[in-house]
Amino acid sequence: MERTKNEPLPLGLPEQVDGLATTPSDRGDETQERFRYQWAIGVWLLAQSLTGNRTIRALWCEHHEDYLLELPAGRCIAVQVKTDSRENARWRWSDDALVDSVARFCVFERTHGTVIDGYEFISNAAPYVPAATTKRKDSLAASPDRLIQCCSRVSTHSEVEEPYKAAFTGLLGKTGCDATVLFQVLRKLRFAQGPVLRGYDDTFAASIIPELPGCAGLTTVSCCRLRDELIALVQAACRLRVDGIDGAVAYLATNGRPDAAIRGKCITPESAAELMARVRQPTFRFVDSGAGIDIGATTGRAEVLKRKMRNAYLGSQFEPLRMRMDSADQRLMERALLEPEGFDAISNQLVSTVLVECKDIEAMAFDHADEKTHGLAIYKQILQRMDTLAKEEPERVCREPKDTLMGIAGMLSGECKFAWGTPLEGEAQDGA
Repeated sequence: MERTKNEPLPLGLPEQVDGLATTPSDRGDETQERFRYQWAIGVWLLAQSLTGNRTIRALWCEHHEDYLLELPAGRCIAVQVKTDSRENARWRWSDDALVDSVARFCVFERTHGTVIDGYEFISNAAPYVPAATTKRKDSLAASPDRLIQCCSRVSTHSEVEEPYKAAFTGLLGKTGCDATVLFQVLRKLRFAQGPVLRGYDDTFAASIIPELPGCAGLTTVSCCRLRDELIALVQAACRLRVDGIDGAVAYLATNGRPDAAIRGKCITPESAAELMARVRQPTFRFVDSGAGIDIGATTGRAEVLKRKMRNAYLGSQFEPLRMRMDSADQRLMERALLEPEGFDAISNQLVSTVLVECKDIEAMAFDHADEKTHGLAIYKQILQRMDTLAKEEPERVCREPKDTLMGIAGMLSGECKFAWGTPLEGEAQDGA
Protein backbone atom coordinates (compact mmCIF):
# COMPACT_ATOMS: atom_id res chain seq x y z
CA MET A 1 0.00 0.00 0.00
CA GLU A 2 1.44 3.37 -1.03
CA ARG A 3 1.84 6.20 1.46
CA THR A 4 0.03 9.43 0.63
CA LYS A 5 2.00 12.67 0.48
CA ASN A 6 0.16 14.24 3.43
CA GLU A 7 0.32 11.18 5.69
CA PRO A 8 2.51 11.92 8.76
CA LEU A 9 5.87 10.21 9.13
CA PRO A 10 6.21 7.72 12.00
CA LEU A 11 7.63 9.55 15.06
CA GLY A 12 8.02 12.69 12.94
CA LEU A 13 11.37 13.98 11.64
CA PRO A 14 14.41 12.81 13.64
CA GLU A 15 16.30 15.13 16.00
CA GLN A 16 13.88 18.05 15.84
CA VAL A 17 14.15 20.51 18.72
CA ASP A 18 10.69 21.32 20.11
CA GLY A 19 9.24 20.44 16.71
CA LEU A 20 11.13 23.34 15.07
CA ALA A 21 13.31 23.25 11.97
CA THR A 22 16.68 21.70 12.89
CA THR A 23 19.68 20.76 10.76
CA PRO A 24 19.46 17.00 10.22
CA SER A 25 22.19 14.66 11.41
CA ASP A 26 21.93 11.14 10.03
CA ARG A 27 24.88 9.20 11.40
CA GLY A 28 24.04 6.12 9.37
CA ASP A 29 24.03 7.95 6.04
CA GLU A 30 27.17 9.89 6.97
CA THR A 31 29.02 6.70 7.91
CA GLN A 32 28.07 4.97 4.67
CA GLU A 33 29.10 8.01 2.63
CA ARG A 34 32.49 8.17 4.34
CA PHE A 35 33.08 4.49 3.71
CA ARG A 36 32.28 5.03 0.04
CA TYR A 37 34.69 7.97 -0.04
CA GLN A 38 37.39 5.66 1.31
CA TRP A 39 36.62 3.10 -1.39
CA ALA A 40 36.83 5.86 -4.02
CA ILE A 41 40.30 6.77 -2.73
CA GLY A 42 41.23 3.12 -3.28
CA VAL A 43 40.22 3.57 -6.92
CA TRP A 44 42.44 6.67 -7.09
CA LEU A 45 45.40 4.68 -5.74
CA LEU A 46 44.82 1.99 -8.37
CA ALA A 47 44.50 4.69 -11.02
CA GLN A 48 47.97 5.98 -10.16
CA SER A 49 49.38 2.58 -11.07
CA LEU A 50 47.21 2.12 -14.18
CA THR A 51 48.30 5.52 -15.55
CA GLY A 52 51.98 4.89 -14.77
CA ASN A 53 52.25 7.58 -12.07
CA ARG A 54 53.25 5.03 -9.44
CA THR A 55 54.38 1.42 -9.74
CA ILE A 56 52.61 -0.95 -7.38
CA ARG A 57 52.27 -4.73 -7.37
CA ALA A 58 49.00 -4.77 -5.44
CA LEU A 59 46.58 -2.73 -3.35
CA TRP A 60 45.67 -4.41 -0.04
CA CYS A 61 42.39 -3.17 1.41
CA GLU A 62 41.76 -3.05 5.19
CA HIS A 63 44.96 -5.03 5.67
CA HIS A 64 47.09 -3.59 8.50
CA GLU A 65 45.88 -0.13 7.46
CA ASP A 66 43.04 1.33 5.39
CA TYR A 67 45.24 0.56 2.41
CA LEU A 68 48.64 -1.03 2.01
CA LEU A 69 50.45 -0.42 -1.27
CA GLU A 70 52.67 -3.38 -2.08
CA LEU A 71 55.63 -2.09 -4.10
CA PRO A 72 58.19 -4.00 -6.15
CA ALA A 73 61.03 -5.68 -4.22
CA GLY A 74 58.84 -6.24 -1.17
CA ARG A 75 58.57 -2.58 -0.11
CA CYS A 76 55.26 -1.07 1.15
CA ILE A 77 53.43 2.21 1.76
CA ALA A 78 50.77 2.42 4.50
CA VAL A 79 47.75 4.66 3.85
CA GLN A 80 45.15 6.13 6.19
CA VAL A 81 42.00 7.83 4.81
CA LYS A 82 40.16 10.35 6.97
CA THR A 83 37.31 12.75 6.17
CA ASP A 84 36.31 16.00 7.83
CA SER A 85 32.89 17.53 7.15
CA ARG A 86 33.66 20.89 8.80
CA GLU A 87 33.56 23.94 6.57
CA ASN A 88 37.06 24.91 5.35
CA ALA A 89 38.59 22.38 7.75
CA ARG A 90 42.38 22.10 8.08
CA TRP A 91 44.21 19.33 9.88
CA ARG A 92 46.19 20.42 12.97
CA TRP A 93 48.07 18.52 15.62
CA SER A 94 45.15 19.22 17.92
CA ASP A 95 42.88 16.96 15.83
CA ASP A 96 42.42 13.55 17.44
CA ALA A 97 41.85 11.75 14.10
CA LEU A 98 45.24 12.89 12.81
CA VAL A 99 46.99 12.01 16.07
CA ASP A 100 45.35 8.56 16.09
CA SER A 101 46.58 7.92 12.54
CA VAL A 102 50.13 8.89 13.48
CA ALA A 103 49.92 6.60 16.51
CA ARG A 104 48.88 3.71 14.22
CA PHE A 105 51.75 4.50 11.89
CA CYS A 106 54.14 4.39 14.85
CA VAL A 107 52.97 0.90 15.79
CA PHE A 108 53.48 -0.12 12.18
CA GLU A 109 56.92 1.49 12.04
CA ARG A 110 58.05 -0.30 15.18
CA THR A 111 57.14 -3.69 13.66
CA HIS A 112 57.68 -3.24 9.91
CA GLY A 113 59.64 0.00 9.57
CA THR A 114 62.53 -1.57 7.66
CA VAL A 115 60.29 -2.33 4.66
CA ILE A 116 58.02 0.73 4.81
CA ASP A 117 58.90 3.44 2.29
CA GLY A 118 56.26 5.88 3.43
CA TYR A 119 53.06 6.73 5.27
CA GLU A 120 50.27 8.64 3.56
CA PHE A 121 47.40 10.54 5.16
CA ILE A 122 44.69 11.17 2.55
CA SER A 123 41.68 13.38 3.25
CA ASN A 124 39.19 15.75 1.71
CA ALA A 125 40.73 18.44 3.97
CA ALA A 126 44.28 19.75 3.64
CA PRO A 127 46.78 20.17 6.49
CA TYR A 128 47.04 23.59 8.08
CA VAL A 129 49.87 25.73 6.67
CA PRO A 130 50.66 29.05 8.41
CA ALA A 131 50.59 32.27 6.44
CA ALA A 132 53.75 34.32 5.99
CA THR A 133 52.44 36.83 8.53
CA THR A 134 51.77 34.23 11.25
CA LYS A 135 53.91 34.92 14.31
CA ARG A 136 52.27 33.11 17.21
CA LYS A 137 54.36 30.10 18.19
CA ASP A 138 51.36 27.91 19.00
CA SER A 139 49.90 28.58 15.52
CA LEU A 140 53.18 27.72 13.84
CA ALA A 141 53.60 24.57 15.91
CA ALA A 142 50.07 23.42 15.04
CA SER A 143 51.06 22.91 11.40
CA PRO A 144 51.72 19.26 10.47
CA ASP A 145 53.65 20.28 7.38
CA ARG A 146 55.99 22.51 9.35
CA LEU A 147 56.89 19.76 11.83
CA ILE A 148 57.40 17.20 9.03
CA GLN A 149 59.72 19.62 7.19
CA CYS A 150 61.73 20.28 10.33
CA CYS A 151 62.16 16.56 10.94
CA SER A 152 63.34 16.09 7.34
CA ARG A 153 66.07 18.70 7.81
CA VAL A 154 67.79 17.08 10.78
CA SER A 155 69.26 13.71 11.65
CA THR A 156 67.69 13.10 15.08
CA HIS A 157 64.62 14.27 16.98
CA SER A 158 66.77 16.14 19.49
CA GLU A 159 67.83 18.55 16.72
CA VAL A 160 64.28 19.69 15.88
CA GLU A 161 64.06 23.46 16.38
CA GLU A 162 61.50 25.39 18.41
CA PRO A 163 58.57 25.93 18.37
CA TYR A 164 58.28 22.62 16.50
CA LYS A 165 60.25 20.83 19.18
CA ALA A 166 57.33 21.56 21.54
CA ALA A 167 54.88 20.19 18.98
CA PHE A 168 56.99 17.02 18.69
CA THR A 169 57.04 16.62 22.48
CA GLY A 170 53.28 17.13 22.67
CA LEU A 171 52.75 14.53 19.95
CA LEU A 172 54.93 12.09 21.89
CA GLY A 173 52.64 12.45 24.88
CA LYS A 174 49.43 12.03 22.85
CA THR A 175 50.59 8.98 20.89
CA GLY A 176 52.62 7.26 23.58
CA CYS A 177 55.26 6.48 20.96
CA ASP A 178 59.00 6.16 21.27
CA ALA A 179 60.70 9.40 20.19
CA THR A 180 62.93 7.67 17.62
CA VAL A 181 60.01 5.81 16.08
CA LEU A 182 57.83 8.95 15.92
CA PHE A 183 60.70 10.85 14.33
CA GLN A 184 61.03 8.20 11.59
CA VAL A 185 57.26 8.20 10.95
CA LEU A 186 57.19 11.98 10.55
CA ARG A 187 60.11 11.84 8.11
CA LYS A 188 58.18 9.33 6.01
CA LEU A 189 54.75 10.99 6.33
CA ARG A 190 53.03 12.63 3.34
CA PHE A 191 49.66 14.35 3.04
CA ALA A 192 47.36 14.07 0.01
CA GLN A 193 44.12 15.97 -0.53
CA GLY A 194 41.21 14.24 -2.23
CA PRO A 195 38.04 15.76 -3.73
CA VAL A 196 35.34 17.35 -1.60
CA LEU A 197 32.87 15.06 0.13
CA ARG A 198 29.82 16.40 -1.67
CA GLY A 199 31.22 16.17 -5.17
CA TYR A 200 33.72 13.35 -5.34
CA ASP A 201 31.49 11.14 -7.52
CA ASP A 202 31.38 13.78 -10.24
CA THR A 203 35.10 14.49 -9.86
CA PHE A 204 36.01 10.85 -10.36
CA ALA A 205 33.74 10.48 -13.40
CA ALA A 206 34.96 13.71 -15.02
CA SER A 207 38.67 13.80 -14.11
CA ILE A 208 40.01 10.41 -13.04
CA ILE A 209 38.16 7.80 -15.11
CA PRO A 210 38.86 9.50 -18.49
CA GLU A 211 42.61 9.45 -17.66
CA LEU A 212 42.67 5.65 -17.36
CA PRO A 213 44.10 3.71 -20.32
CA GLY A 214 41.56 3.37 -23.12
CA CYS A 215 38.94 5.53 -21.37
CA ALA A 216 39.51 8.94 -22.96
CA GLY A 217 36.61 8.55 -25.39
CA LEU A 218 34.04 7.16 -22.97
CA THR A 219 30.71 8.93 -22.61
CA THR A 220 29.71 10.45 -19.27
CA VAL A 221 27.31 7.57 -18.66
CA SER A 222 30.08 5.03 -19.31
CA CYS A 223 32.52 6.92 -17.07
CA CYS A 224 29.99 6.85 -14.24
CA ARG A 225 29.37 3.16 -14.77
CA LEU A 226 33.10 2.35 -14.76
CA ARG A 227 33.62 4.50 -11.65
CA ASP A 228 30.89 2.59 -9.81
CA GLU A 229 32.26 -0.78 -10.93
CA LEU A 230 35.76 0.09 -9.68
CA ILE A 231 34.42 1.39 -6.37
CA ALA A 232 32.46 -1.84 -5.99
CA LEU A 233 35.66 -3.79 -6.64
CA VAL A 234 37.42 -1.97 -3.79
CA GLN A 235 34.36 -2.27 -1.55
CA ALA A 236 34.31 -6.04 -2.01
CA ALA A 237 38.00 -6.26 -1.13
CA CYS A 238 37.46 -4.20 2.04
CA ARG A 239 34.92 -6.70 3.36
CA LEU A 240 35.93 -9.81 5.29
CA ARG A 241 34.09 -12.52 3.40
CA VAL A 242 34.62 -16.03 2.13
CA ASP A 243 32.94 -17.30 -1.03
CA GLY A 244 32.84 -20.65 -2.74
CA ILE A 245 33.94 -23.86 -1.05
CA ASP A 246 35.89 -21.94 1.61
CA GLY A 247 32.59 -20.45 2.75
CA ALA A 248 31.72 -23.73 4.44
CA VAL A 249 35.12 -24.93 5.70
CA ALA A 250 38.13 -22.62 5.67
CA TYR A 251 41.80 -22.82 6.60
CA LEU A 252 42.56 -20.24 9.25
CA ALA A 253 45.48 -17.84 9.51
CA THR A 254 47.19 -17.41 12.87
CA ASN A 255 44.84 -14.55 13.73
CA GLY A 256 41.84 -16.85 13.36
CA ARG A 257 40.67 -15.38 10.07
CA PRO A 258 40.21 -17.47 6.92
CA ASP A 259 43.20 -17.36 4.61
CA ALA A 260 40.90 -16.96 1.62
CA ALA A 261 39.33 -13.83 3.13
CA ILE A 262 42.73 -12.24 3.66
CA ARG A 263 43.82 -13.07 0.11
CA GLY A 264 40.57 -11.52 -1.11
CA LYS A 265 41.70 -8.15 0.25
CA CYS A 266 44.26 -7.90 -2.54
CA ILE A 267 43.57 -6.07 -5.82
CA THR A 268 46.23 -6.11 -8.51
CA PRO A 269 46.40 -3.45 -11.22
CA GLU A 270 45.97 -6.29 -13.72
CA SER A 271 42.63 -7.34 -12.19
CA ALA A 272 41.43 -3.73 -12.24
CA ALA A 273 42.47 -3.48 -15.90
CA GLU A 274 40.50 -6.64 -16.70
CA LEU A 275 37.39 -5.14 -15.10
CA MET A 276 37.89 -1.94 -17.09
CA ALA A 277 38.15 -3.92 -20.32
CA ARG A 278 34.87 -5.70 -19.60
CA VAL A 279 32.99 -2.53 -18.68
CA ARG A 280 34.16 -0.47 -21.64
CA GLN A 281 33.36 -3.11 -24.24
CA PRO A 282 31.93 -1.25 -27.22
CA THR A 283 28.15 -1.28 -27.45
CA PHE A 284 26.88 -3.73 -30.04
CA ARG A 285 25.51 -1.87 -33.05
CA PHE A 286 23.28 -3.20 -35.81
CA VAL A 287 24.16 -2.29 -39.37
CA ASP A 288 21.33 -1.18 -41.64
CA SER A 289 19.17 -4.24 -41.08
CA GLY A 290 16.04 -3.18 -42.94
CA ALA A 291 13.92 -3.95 -39.88
CA GLY A 292 12.48 -0.47 -39.70
CA ILE A 293 9.04 0.62 -38.64
CA ASP A 294 6.86 3.40 -39.94
CA ILE A 295 7.07 6.48 -37.75
CA GLY A 296 3.71 8.22 -37.47
CA ALA A 297 0.21 6.89 -36.87
CA THR A 298 0.09 3.97 -39.29
CA THR A 299 -3.45 3.03 -40.24
CA GLY A 300 -4.61 -0.24 -38.74
CA ARG A 301 -1.50 -0.85 -36.58
CA ALA A 302 -3.37 -0.66 -33.27
CA GLU A 303 -6.11 -2.96 -34.57
CA VAL A 304 -3.57 -5.58 -35.67
CA LEU A 305 -1.85 -5.33 -32.29
CA LYS A 306 -5.17 -5.86 -30.51
CA ARG A 307 -5.93 -8.99 -32.55
CA LYS A 308 -2.47 -10.41 -31.94
CA MET A 309 -2.65 -9.79 -28.19
CA ARG A 310 -6.11 -11.28 -27.88
CA ASN A 311 -4.93 -14.29 -29.88
CA ALA A 312 -2.11 -14.75 -27.32
CA TYR A 313 -4.53 -14.30 -24.37
CA LEU A 314 -3.05 -10.88 -23.63
CA GLY A 315 -6.19 -8.79 -24.18
CA SER A 316 -5.93 -7.18 -20.73
CA GLN A 317 -2.46 -5.85 -21.62
CA PHE A 318 -3.46 -4.26 -24.92
CA GLU A 319 -4.47 -0.84 -23.61
CA PRO A 320 -1.27 -0.11 -21.63
CA LEU A 321 0.84 -1.34 -24.55
CA ARG A 322 -1.17 0.77 -27.03
CA MET A 323 -0.55 3.86 -24.90
CA ARG A 324 3.17 3.09 -24.83
CA MET A 325 3.12 2.49 -28.59
CA ASP A 326 1.47 5.84 -29.37
CA SER A 327 3.77 7.70 -26.97
CA ALA A 328 6.87 5.98 -28.34
CA ASP A 329 5.78 6.91 -31.86
CA GLN A 330 5.53 10.56 -30.80
CA ARG A 331 8.88 10.38 -28.98
CA LEU A 332 10.64 8.99 -32.05
CA MET A 333 9.18 11.72 -34.25
CA GLU A 334 10.56 14.29 -31.79
CA ARG A 335 14.01 12.71 -31.94
CA ALA A 336 13.81 12.71 -35.73
CA LEU A 337 13.27 16.47 -35.64
CA LEU A 338 15.97 17.12 -33.02
CA GLU A 339 18.59 14.74 -34.45
CA PRO A 340 17.83 14.58 -38.19
CA GLU A 341 21.35 13.61 -39.29
CA GLY A 342 21.74 10.64 -36.97
CA PHE A 343 18.14 9.52 -36.61
CA ASP A 344 18.28 6.73 -39.21
CA ALA A 345 21.05 5.04 -37.21
CA ILE A 346 19.15 5.61 -33.93
CA SER A 347 15.94 4.20 -35.34
CA ASN A 348 17.72 1.19 -36.82
CA GLN A 349 19.51 0.44 -33.53
CA LEU A 350 16.34 0.75 -31.43
CA VAL A 351 14.10 -1.30 -33.73
CA SER A 352 16.69 -4.00 -34.39
CA THR A 353 17.56 -4.36 -30.71
CA VAL A 354 13.94 -4.63 -29.58
CA LEU A 355 13.00 -7.00 -32.39
CA VAL A 356 15.96 -9.32 -31.74
CA GLU A 357 15.30 -9.37 -28.01
CA CYS A 358 11.59 -10.10 -28.50
CA LYS A 359 12.30 -12.85 -31.01
CA ASP A 360 14.92 -14.40 -28.72
CA ILE A 361 12.48 -14.45 -25.80
CA GLU A 362 9.77 -15.89 -28.05
CA ALA A 363 12.15 -18.65 -29.18
CA MET A 364 13.20 -19.49 -25.63
CA ALA A 365 9.55 -19.91 -24.64
CA PHE A 366 8.63 -22.13 -27.61
CA ASP A 367 8.09 -25.21 -25.41
CA HIS A 368 5.81 -23.48 -22.90
CA ALA A 369 3.15 -26.14 -22.31
CA ASP A 370 0.06 -24.06 -21.51
CA GLU A 371 -1.23 -22.22 -24.57
CA LYS A 372 -3.26 -19.80 -22.43
CA THR A 373 -0.23 -18.63 -20.41
CA HIS A 374 2.31 -18.84 -23.27
CA GLY A 375 1.83 -15.24 -24.38
CA LEU A 376 1.80 -13.93 -20.79
CA ALA A 377 5.12 -15.63 -20.07
CA ILE A 378 6.65 -13.97 -23.15
CA TYR A 379 5.14 -10.58 -22.26
CA LYS A 380 6.54 -10.78 -18.72
CA GLN A 381 10.05 -11.64 -19.93
CA ILE A 382 9.98 -8.84 -22.49
CA LEU A 383 8.96 -6.35 -19.79
CA GLN A 384 11.86 -7.45 -17.62
CA ARG A 385 14.35 -7.43 -20.49
CA MET A 386 13.37 -3.96 -21.71
CA ASP A 387 13.76 -2.65 -18.16
CA THR A 388 17.21 -4.24 -17.86
CA LEU A 389 18.32 -2.82 -21.20
CA ALA A 390 17.22 0.70 -20.26
CA LYS A 391 18.95 0.60 -16.87
CA GLU A 392 22.10 -1.42 -17.52
CA GLU A 393 22.82 -0.90 -21.24
CA PRO A 394 21.53 2.62 -21.99
CA GLU A 395 23.98 3.17 -24.85
CA ARG A 396 22.72 0.07 -26.63
CA VAL A 397 19.16 1.45 -26.71
CA CYS A 398 20.16 5.08 -27.40
CA ARG A 399 19.30 6.10 -23.81
CA GLU A 400 15.61 5.44 -24.28
CA PRO A 401 13.55 4.32 -21.24
CA LYS A 402 11.70 1.03 -20.84
CA ASP A 403 8.36 2.51 -21.91
CA THR A 404 9.79 3.58 -25.27
CA LEU A 405 11.21 0.11 -25.84
CA MET A 406 7.90 -1.53 -24.96
CA GLY A 407 6.13 0.89 -27.30
CA ILE A 408 8.48 -0.15 -30.11
CA ALA A 409 7.66 -3.79 -29.33
CA GLY A 410 4.00 -2.87 -29.80
CA MET A 411 4.76 -1.21 -33.13
CA LEU A 412 6.65 -4.27 -34.31
CA SER A 413 3.75 -6.51 -33.37
CA GLY A 414 1.23 -4.16 -35.00
CA GLU A 415 3.28 -4.25 -38.21
CA CYS A 416 3.36 -8.06 -38.24
CA LYS A 417 7.02 -8.46 -37.28
CA PHE A 418 6.35 -10.07 -33.92
CA ALA A 419 3.43 -12.16 -32.66
CA TRP A 420 3.83 -12.88 -28.88
CA GLY A 421 4.46 -16.52 -29.62
CA THR A 422 1.05 -17.18 -31.21
CA PRO A 423 0.65 -15.86 -34.77
CA LEU A 424 -2.75 -15.12 -36.22
CA GLU A 425 -4.33 -17.80 -38.33
CA GLY A 426 -2.65 -17.87 -41.74
CA GLU A 427 0.18 -15.56 -40.58
CA ALA A 428 3.78 -16.70 -40.77
CA GLN A 429 5.94 -16.16 -37.68
CA ASP A 430 8.25 -13.83 -39.60
CA GLY A 431 5.33 -11.58 -40.51
CA ALA A 432 5.44 -12.35 -44.23
